Amino acid sequence: MGDKGKFYSWEIISDTVAIKNCDKSFFEHRGSGIPKEIRWFFNAENISNGEQIKFTLIYEGKEYEAHIEMETSKLSRTRIFWRTDLKKEFDEILIKYRGQSEKNCEYPSIQFIKISENVYKVEFIDLDLLNDYEINPLETIETEHGVEGKKVRIYTTKYERDPVNRKEAIKIHGTRCMVCDFDFEEVYGELGKDFIEVHHTKPLFSLEHEVEVNPEEDLVCLCSNCHRMIHRRRDKIMSVEELKELIEEQSVFA
Repeated sequence: MGDKGKFYSWEIISDTVAIKNCDKSFFEHRGSGIPKEIRWFFNAENISNGEQIKFTLIYEGKEYEAHIEMETSKLSRTRIFWRTDLKKEFDEILIKYRGQSEKNCEYPSIQFIKISENVYKVEFIDLDLLNDYEINPLETIETEHGVEGKKVRIYTTKYERDPVNRKEAIKIHGTRCMVCDFDFEEVYGELGKDFIEVHHTKPLFSLEHEVEVNPEEDLVCLCSNCHRMIHRRRDKIMSVEELKELIEEQSVFA
């Protein structure tokens, strides 16, 4: 497998997940450049000049033809292209995105999920999968530059959450953190009364379709710190049991 991390406008999250920060050419030319460092992700490590590698992109449940090719020029650039039918779908996303944006020079990001050797699921998301106002109204955005205060527009997939399930989960599990036993009311008094965050044990963004949620089995109540730590790694969301074990291990060596 190849290296993980950021490579120009791409970020490799895991062996099966990559994120592309889109730009103008992505939408206008129905394609994107592929840095040589991430060719492995598209099974194109050994691609040669003029060669094409065909594969399938799945977008919103539909399959679309795409391919990777290496230019025959001296630059030997590797590029990914899709057909006009998928470009039309992507253009609709851009129109909706710009309708919400203050400036029309901003673009969303897209995630590639490797399903099999030549099949990838794609969806427009934000780089931080935790960006959901109900769970995290005070989102922190990390940058590589020492400049703060720059206005950033985030585009993310919004997954519906049933408030009835949330209330039922709190009724069943209570408002004390199920990992560390923290209670907001004990610490913050009236301000913290009845406050707790509800976590889906099966992340909504990982589901292929709508499912019925069982508040007792599928939802857990967590304090903000434990909820953050469970989601700390984007390539592996921890379970309540795993985080409990981690805390116990740390207390042993404290």
